[in-house]
Amino acid sequence: ETSLPQYRDKKKSNKMKYSLDEEAATAAAAPMRPKKESSFRTWAPAMIAVGAAISLNSFLLGGIVTKSKVPVPSEAQIRHTDASNAMIEKIRILEVEDPTWKPTARRMSDKSGDLMEYTRRRHRMLGEYTHEDVSDQFSFFGKISISVIYFAYWIFLMFPNWFLPIGRPGIALGGGMTMVVFRYILQITGHGPFFDAEKVIIMEPLMLLFGLMLTTIYLEKMERGGLFDQLRDSLDDPINWKRSAKIMAMSTIGSAAVMNDSVALIFSGVVVDLCVRHKVANSLPYLLSLATTSNIGSALTMTGNPQNILIVSLAYDKIEWIEFASNMLLPVLAATFINSVMMLTYYRAELFPGSSGLSENMGIIFAGHRTPEMLAQEHAYYAAKAATGEVANQSGWTLWSKIQVVVTICFLFFFCAGYDVCVVCITAGCILMLVASYKRQHYDPKPQAHTYYDDNGEPIPPKKLYDMEGNEIMPEEEELITESETILTEVDYGLLMLFIGQFLLIGSFDDTGIPQSFFALTMGKCAAREVMTSGGCVYWFVVVVTILSNIASNVPVCQMLAATFPYATPYQWLQVSFSATIAGNLTMLGSAANMIIAFQAAKVGDRTFTSERHAPFGIPSTLGCLFIGTYLLARFNTSPDCSVKLGTCED
Repeated sequence: ETSLPQYRDKKKSNKMKYSLDEEAATAAAAPMRPKKESSFRTWAPAMIAVGAAISLNSFLLGGIVTKSKVPVPSEAQIRHTDASNAMIEKIRILEVEDPTWKPTARRMSDKSGDLMEYTRRRHRMLGEYTHEDVSDQFSFFGKISISVIYFAYWIFLMFPNWFLPIGRPGIALGGGMTMVVFRYILQITGHGPFFDAEKVIIMEPLMLLFGLMLTTIYLEKMERGGLFDQLRDSLDDPINWKRSAKIMAMSTIGSAAVMNDSVALIFSGVVVDLCVRHKVANSLPYLLSLATTSNIGSALTMTGNPQNILIVSLAYDKIEWIEFASNMLLPVLAATFINSVMMLTYYRAELFPGSSGLSENMGIIFAGHRTPEMLAQEHAYYAAKAATGEVANQSGWTLWSKIQVVVTICFLFFFCAGYDVCVVCITAGCILMLVASYKRQHYDPKPQAHTYYDDNGEPIPPKKLYDMEGNEIMPEEEELITESETILTEVDYGLLMLFIGQFLLIGSFDDTGIPQSFFALTMGKCAAREVMTSGGCVYWFVVVVTILSNIASNVPVCQMLAATFPYATPYQWLQVSFSATIAGNLTMLGSAANMIIAFQAAKVGDRTFTSERHAPFGIPSTLGCLFIGTYLLARFNTSPDCSVKLGTCED
């Protein structure tokens, strides 16, 4: 027999033991929170990558400053340069003869003769965004002051949490307005030319973003369990590294098929939702998986990103879709492999919980091994699905889901067929809006009116109202809920403001000519067109393009190079395209896709995707992909390093 105090102590001991066992099981199923690493360990890969890039370029060029190993141009390159200079001289003579032309402008004229085919196509593709060089109209004070304002707001956008909590859209719009006002002050004081702010705001990306947001919102909100949820479930997996691999594969293929901004906008919400569902302690690996591979995959095709579309329209010699993709295939595959290996290595603690090291990670990937922590997560995942009835409730596609699929397929078809992407996106969004409105009015259950009950639980009939003459006032019909009050309010208009502000900042900075001067100064002896992408110069060239793309944005850099080298060869444009695209992974501001993902994640409270967390992985990944991809493109390219239209290619 046991006494009452002994019984109480034994019961208390069993209760404590059960509590400890429950806490241990809960801790095993919960995600492991990684330990905070030191700053040196965080930034060590980036510093090593930068040092290796500088050392490699110094070795290949015989010194970055002196460049004693600049390659000697071949006869074909000299012949192409002479033909290009002759064509430029011909255009200069035409500009002098026609007083309506400005000597520094890249404008079109019916007097161009054999240049008409090129200039018409170029003018049609660029519309009113043809670059005009007005840098000679700035004073020294004007250039310096514009640069100071631009880099100040560049820092604010890069690190928005370091200052007032305004947010990137407010910072960008404030910077754009500051630039407009200051440019007017420079104009009236004689320190700068007129700033055509309306011209630098390119409407196509804004219309594209609005159409994509409209389409994405209706795909997500129209029906629970619809296409959006099916897409999210296809990327879901209880194993962390498999979930990251699925995101990277989807993002790479999707960005090659459509534009990378589209993939970033559509799938950023999906990735954040998956992180919330699995209660991950660090969502950064998954957001980086989406951001980096969306930029890499977009380099494969000429419609993968805005700069590729611009390059194809600016190239003097026509570049076919097959030619572009076949030359980019090997560099993109190599860059995808490098980025994936670095992702699984750099974030191994988050993606392989409980793993002891690299050898065990290899066993997990290739042999299907599991750590106790991974088994606990897997069991918790399937237990949660069984508890919520997700497995049992998975039924076939409903009518509305089928309509979503049809609209999405038509959207992809017209997108790939070459129709205007802005019109296609907005049309798809409007069709889904009409379908959702019809579904809401005729099929969705109506909201129930408020019903009151008495003390016995019986419903109280609504009170009758009478007017002054004693006539009963009939209740008004319930007001319909409109799309403007529901779905359209979820469009991220702040994201549009962010891009408008950036257009104003970048457009004004490009007018100063400082990016062109930076390119000429840093390239040095490699700035000559005939050796720019030859020998060791090509690796320094892609580094300079990468830096400029993160300072002045990749699309203006491509416009600047088109104005500087109007008769560049198809091979040179491919090198520009690859470096300007991969440059988007270097910093947060290097790509519009990065900004879209960061903004979409922050909108739902996930603020892990920041500049200071992006750069430690982005810098080594970008430099590794850039140098390996550039080597493969230079070694195995099939595009001519000459111009067929200028007649500089040998038979």
